[in-house]
Amino acid sequence: MSLMWVSVTECNQSHIYHLTQMIKEDENLQILLSYGAPDMDIRDGGVLRRKIEHVLSLLGVPSHLKGCQYLKTGIDLCIQSMEELDGITKRLYPDIAGIHHTTAETVEHAIRHAIEAAWQRGDENTQKRLFGYSHMEGRRPTNSEFIYRLADYFINDDGKYLS
Repeated sequence: MSLMWVSVTECNQSHIYHLTQMIKEDENLQILLSYGAPDMDIRDGGVLRRKIEHVLSLLGVPSHLKGCQYLKTGIDLCIQSMEELDGITKRLYPDIAGIHHTTAETVEHAIRHAIEAAWQRGDENTQKRLFGYSHMEGRRPTNSEFIYRLADYFINDDGKYLS
């Protein structure tokens, strides 16, 4: 029996053709498909980024808003160091702004707008599972609550609330 690992993210039409030819030639061949390397940690760049995008989508954050991009960056920075949230206006917003070549005030406003949009259109059950309350209860998380909860989710609770 032969075993082959294939990363779906690096696969194109030609690769798929060759894989099907290999399967035809060797009936004992087993192919493992994944979204990253077999030993890739959840916090490795692309995989984590896709998971953040998925959860933001579940929460209803519109992907076309700048605030969505800023949230992805902010959550990623907080996963790397939760100390980013110690001074959200003095540390996290300026760090996000530096990465995206804008101002901290623009980042704060865009994130607030994205959270407001998500809270109005997002799935109530997902909101309740992650935050303990939903838009139906008349409140929404602050920027720091939103970022902290999602960063904490990816660090400690990955999959626990959304499975």
